[in-house]
Amino acid sequence: MNSKWCRLILNRMIDKYERTSAFRIGKVPDKRIILNFYGKNKTDFPEYDIENFSVSTAINEAVCKLDEKGYIHYEWMRGQDNHILSRAWLNFEKTDEIYKYLNRESKRDVILSAVDELSNEIKKVNTEWILRFYGDTSEYMKSRMKFDILLPEDKSRRKDIYKLLSFIDSNTDSALKERVFSEKCFGDSKYFENNLKSVLLSILRKYVGSDLNDSELLRTIGITKYPEQLEMSGNIAVNSSNMGVLKNGFCIYSSDIDGVKLSIDKSVSRIITIENRANYFSYLKSRTSNEIVIFHGGQYSPAKKKLFLAALNAMPQNCQWYHWGDIDFGGFSMLLRLRKEICPSILPFRMDKHELERYKKYTLPFNNEYSEKLKRLYKSKLLEDCRDCLGYMIKNKIRLEQEAMLI
Repeated sequence: MNSKWCRLILNRMIDKYERTSAFRIGKVPDKRIILNFYGKNKTDFPEYDIENFSVSTAINEAVCKLDEKGYIHYEWMRGQDNHILSRAWLNFEKTDEIYKYLNRESKRDVILSAVDELSNEIKKVNTEWILRFYGDTSEYMKSRMKFDILLPEDKSRRKDIYKLLSFIDSNTDSALKERVFSEKCFGDSKYFENNLKSVLLSILRKYVGSDLNDSELLRTIGITKYPEQLEMSGNIAVNSSNMGVLKNGFCIYSSDIDGVKLSIDKSVSRIITIENRANYFSYLKSRTSNEIVIFHGGQYSPAKKKLFLAALNAMPQNCQWYHWGDIDFGGFSMLLRLRKEICPSILPFRMDKHELERYKKYTLPFNNEYSEKLKRLYKSKLLEDCRDCLGYMIKNKIRLEQEAMLI
């Protein structure tokens, strides 16, 4: 039996079989899996060249042998018996045997094995966006019986991604340069850049912030080119030095955050984190002595998380934390993250239906895909108090950037 042609014919048939909806749900297809060799229909086997006697004869022989083994059935062109093939179709009763003959794993088995891998990885991590990536990818693969574009079919590449995300989840360093990050994770300073940087950025762009550039996305996981500036203002002491005298605030570099001890004056009754830099500096002009104002920026980095936790630990009794962000998916997802990772009692500041109505002429529209993302936030129990605003946004398909409130 001509192994080359037999294997090619069977692989071509199995490829078609694995693309069917029946295969995705684990059933036998109602229709035949057919390869057209010659005739009116477009050929599925362009290698079948009837002008090349040696090739066409070898393929004819391969098809006959496969039929003898019961793997396929076939028919000749009318009036061309034993000369020109018309088509052949798969015998579904022999698929297990065919996979063994081809030394090929069923795509279904490969997918379900990868789904099991994801289930195991989910148990090892706590980072919210990694959990969402694993969960969404698992559901996609189970429902479509195909690999997600962000999780490759190659098993060694998948293992690299699991290792990378596990390292990110457990990394306690405030900030690392890219090659130091790669060296610590893989023992190779260039491995991350050469093999995984692009796929990680795609994951971050989908699950952390589609509106952030590459540098901002990497900063959220602690990869920076330079130490990050952590900016704040108010009646606060850093390692016993009173910074409240600095009206326009001060900054701590991320590389120094591990050596910083914050203490907040007992007169402080409010901490407010502000997403946008223009709004942050505008707010400082009217900041009162009982307020601590911290520049939040985009999705925060591990260093900024340490700063937030330090501020939380230093908060006086009866002090309330507020967050002021855009009235959009990003703003509310940041509030959700703050509540999950820092303090569940953080309140939204100027992020409500009233502000949307007040600045209606400055609102921006969004599409159905964006609306679905907001609906996921709407369902979160940690954002129950924001549902009035989220529902209004979804109904009217509008969002508002906080810079508009400076107008």
